[in-house]
Amino acid sequence: MATERPDVPGAKSPPPEVGSPVPLAALLAALVALLVLAGGLATWWSLARASRSRPLVLATGPEIGAYHALGSALAGLIEDEGLAPRVTVRATAGSGENMELLAAGDIDLAIIQSDTNAHESVRLITGLYDEALHVLVSARVAEEVSRLSDLHGRRVSLGGANSGTRQVAERILAHFEVVPGEDLALAPGEAVERLEAGEVDAVFALTAVPSPAVAAVAGHERVRFLTLGDAQEVGSEADALALVYPRLHAATVPRGTYGRVPVEPVRTVGVKAQLVGRRELDEGLVLDLTTAIFAERNRLNDTDHEFSFGDRLAESYTPGAGGLPYHPGAVAYYERFRPSFVVEYAEPISLLLTLLVGVWSATLALRGWFRRARKNRIDAYYVEVVRDAPDLTRATRGELLARRDRLVKVRERAFTDLVNERLEANESFSIFQSHVDGELASIQRRLAGMQESPSS
Repeated sequence: MATERPDVPGAKSPPPEVGSPVPLAALLAALVALLVLAGGLATWWSLARASRSRPLVLATGPEIGAYHALGSALAGLIEDEGLAPRVTVRATAGSGENMELLAAGDIDLAIIQSDTNAHESVRLITGLYDEALHVLVSARVAEEVSRLSDLHGRRVSLGGANSGTRQVAERILAHFEVVPGEDLALAPGEAVERLEAGEVDAVFALTAVPSPAVAAVAGHERVRFLTLGDAQEVGSEADALALVYPRLHAATVPRGTYGRVPVEPVRTVGVKAQLVGRRELDEGLVLDLTTAIFAERNRLNDTDHEFSFGDRLAESYTPGAGGLPYHPGAVAYYERFRPSFVVEYAEPISLLLTLLVGVWSATLALRGWFRRARKNRIDAYYVEVVRDAPDLTRATRGELLARRDRLVKVRERAFTDLVNERLEANESFSIFQSHVDGELASIQRRLAGMQESPSS
């Protein structure tokens, strides 16, 4: 059947044809949507490729230290996995300098110790291994230096400038109010050489256990270990330091770690070596890096260092415990087996849905009760109107006036209930209103007729 055209009165427009072509506007809209989608995918792909085509810089520590050996192994792993075309391993003084380089954006990744003062632009990727503080004393003064307080006024090496060892050593000496007579900022290799030569009274070295640098001099008669309390004692100096500085933990160098020495367990403090990176690093890159580290951890043992890094690597995810927030890419790795939100909170969600259904059912029931109450109220008004209704054709003037007054009062009460929401302006109310208005009109006509015919 033809239909009328809205623009021409009386004109007929042909019915739509089956299989008519798609409007040009729809085709253009679909084409634009496809182009936007393709552009978004191309941008994502190019950014993902760019994050893996840019060289990375990894800061470590002194070239003879464990950080540098592990950093070199990590760099090889990153390159072999295709996460970056080249990784430059940068030797530094240690954790303090590494944190400054990260904050300045000069490097991408770094190995630091967990008690390093954090910067807001740095994110944690993974913990690596535990380190212990070695306090080595020259045998020349061993009889005079048996406690940490005995280092007061002595020549000591607290570690290189801006190194993690120095940070820990300075905190410890400040806590126990020990002031060295001469503070020598020596690199680890030079420090142990001068200690063995008797040119330095004590050396602080925060490193892995066992440490090749410590092993090189520990077995000689010219070096002794200084302990921070009895290893079997609860409440030693090491325990006090761990309590005051939460990022330090009590640690022990077991008896015989370096061959015949130490003769007795050495009580000390330790930290966690950590791999960190810039906050701006691509999330996918960090996810793949974290995955590769744990999947290929055995490859981290293949270094010139005697310490087996891969064997000490343990997957641990404790937000807030490392002093730094985790990088989102690392979080994606650690939470890869975490159930979805719906699965994890199935019981609370089920309870909530049950409560919502109950509330909704109660609301519907209450709403139905109100509707019935309003319907009953309007029905009561309607009954009141039709009850005892006189025959208008036989009613006297007085009866008509009385009836009119009653109808007006009933209508006023009904409108008051409507205003106070005890009635609804629905079809029932319209019927009631029409009935009252009709009867009032009939009464008015009847009264007018009586005025025109006084004899009646």
